[in-house]
Amino acid sequence: MSQKLDWLLAYPLPSTDSPFGLTPLSIMQPGAMFRARGKSVRYFDQRYDPPEMFDELAREATNVGVSCFTGKQSAYASDLLSRVREINVKAYTHVGGHHARLCTEDVRAEPIVDHVWPDRWYGEEHFAWNEDDQKQWKRGIVQYQTSRGCSYNCSFCALRSPWVPKEVGAIERELSMIAELRGGLDTISLTDPNTGQGLERRDDGAVIHHDRLDRMKQIGAIFRRLGIRWDGNVRSDYITPEYRDAIVESGCYSLEFGAESGSEFFLRKVIHKGHGVDAIKTANHLFQGTGVSIMNSFIRGMPRETHEQWLDTMNLIDWLMAECPDARVSVYRFTPYPGGPAYDDAVKGVDGYPKFTPPKTMKGWGSLELMADNTYWCAGMCFRQDNTRKNFQGEDWAMIEPYVALAKTLWKDRRPEDFPGAEVARLVAAQVAKGNKQTAEAA
Repeated sequence: MSQKLDWLLAYPLPSTDSPFGLTPLSIMQPGAMFRARGKSVRYFDQRYDPPEMFDELAREATNVGVSCFTGKQSAYASDLLSRVREINVKAYTHVGGHHARLCTEDVRAEPIVDHVWPDRWYGEEHFAWNEDDQKQWKRGIVQYQTSRGCSYNCSFCALRSPWVPKEVGAIERELSMIAELRGGLDTISLTDPNTGQGLERRDDGAVIHHDRLDRMKQIGAIFRRLGIRWDGNVRSDYITPEYRDAIVESGCYSLEFGAESGSEFFLRKVIHKGHGVDAIKTANHLFQGTGVSIMNSFIRGMPRETHEQWLDTMNLIDWLMAECPDARVSVYRFTPYPGGPAYDDAVKGVDGYPKFTPPKTMKGWGSLELMADNTYWCAGMCFRQDNTRKNFQGEDWAMIEPYVALAKTLWKDRRPEDFPGAEVARLVAAQVAKGNKQTAEAA
């Protein structure tokens, strides 16, 4: 490189078996912000780019920043920053993303970190579109935001923030540019934490009410014109027949509901979800036969959850599978991310919950097995066979079929915690790596 580089922004691997996937907005949006300030910026995406590229850019960079979420990705981020210390001692190192927000002081204390960016947003108001940005838009599945933030107060969530919608004209302009760049845009993934929330509280104190049905119709018209199909997240209590129709007509093919629990008491009084079990049932019913795949995401093992409340969740899942056979289900182990009331409960060890001692380093968080446990894998084998069949095609199905049969038995016996999750995790990781290699060779 002939010129000094102001900023190298790196996106670490999200997990040990990370598939090639979504656009790395968490480095592209800050990159656009820095360019607006007249700085030179380059990107490194560990999912795609060789380590030699990182070394070359890091040697020339004045600032090296990593964006990461708490967990495996924070450990990979730590490794990248340690590498910077080895090859360019003059570089100023930065950490941003959710981990910087959730564990600000711990990250600031790490010797490999010079500066922490704890703000919820930086750069989202910019549209990243220089030559390096366009390279990222061409890779994998396009990740896009039509809004940012979610102001609900779910006790397990540490990421609540004001909801801010993107102007519909900007959505049309930006997606049209991406579609032209890629020679067409068939699918996108909306990364909105709460698509369609509707209530916007501006910094000047103004409160704007957006009609979510009208907004979905406007955005849907853009998607239809561009031939886009999309997946995203919506609260189940938003779903009415009219809103469902707008979502279906917009080209949605997959939608996730944060169902969390099958216990009415736990949903309303402990999680503070803002709705009960009936909203989950109604929303799933309304999407039957529409062609939209519904994923219901549940959590097991939160502090204050009783065994009877967990059985309520299992019973609701069985009800969904019987009444709404097109639905899918994931069950994640509760992970105590800093910032929410449930995290405080976990650290205190309320009601017999095993006291959680949070790691103090990015590498420490990366050493934990978060969200996935035996119950997660058992439920996945039972209720997400679309993914399983995608990973184990043709003759490879024989490798996983016995585990699918075992999962169904253990779920019926209400013993999902006895499933050999670690064995299946290794098997799936090998299949994902095999698929990544085939994708890379094809590219």
